Amino acid sequence: MKIIMTAICAWFLIFSAMTQATPGKNKWVALIFDEGPSPDKTEPLLKRLDSLQVTATFFPTGQDMERFPTQTQAIIQAGHQLGNHGYSHMNLAEMPLSNAREEIKKTCRLLQSNGYTNKPMFLPPHGKVSEELGALLDNHQFTIARWDIDPSEHLQTGGPQAAADYVSKKARDGSVVLLHPMHGQHHQVMEALPLITAQLRQKGFQFATLEQLTLIKAGDHLESVKQDSIN
Repeated sequence: MKIIMTAICAWFLIFSAMTQATPGKNKWVALIFDEGPSPDKTEPLLKRLDSLQVTATFFPTGQDMERFPTQTQAIIQAGHQLGNHGYSHMNLAEMPLSNAREEIKKTCRLLQSNGYTNKPMFLPPHGKVSEELGALLDNHQFTIARWDIDPSEHLQTGGPQAAADYVSKKARDGSVVLLHPMHGQHHQVMEALPLITAQLRQKGFQFATLEQLTLIKAGDHLESVKQDSIN
């Protein structure tokens, strides 16, 4: 079936490679937050990130951006990266393709209308991508955001320190840590963030947005190719 998709957004072209954790000379990690924004949770989170000197990547839903434009713009003004997480947070992989396309398109328009002019990555709601949805995203060169560390269970059962220990143990150069501060785990995430960042920095990690991480890893790969060709 030929997939026809028009005007998902004027600036959706980004990187075609999937973000993956890979070894490298320098150690980098990205923090990503899904859902939101939320009027009572976004501002405290932004203040915490500012105090920790961490720039992160947010994947808000379109419906929450529509409801809370002030908080959406606050994320942008704080210099964080935003991405596309669908409009409703429903599983797009189980939707008719036309409905999934509309969710992505509408969310792109909301990002633009709130003043976000950079190119968005796409974080699939619930991490699910069907073959058809994958083909649509690939056809339009969306980068699909992935993560390799999700400490949610450790936050729930062991608390912030257990989550920080888990992240510190699992992290490697290029890791992407998924956190859920906009709903039930807000307080746990807020308590865990200083612990996570301190432990990772102690191990020599630096923080980047997901877009920056992709560029860094692409640069490392190109440098490796150059070195191989020289040797």
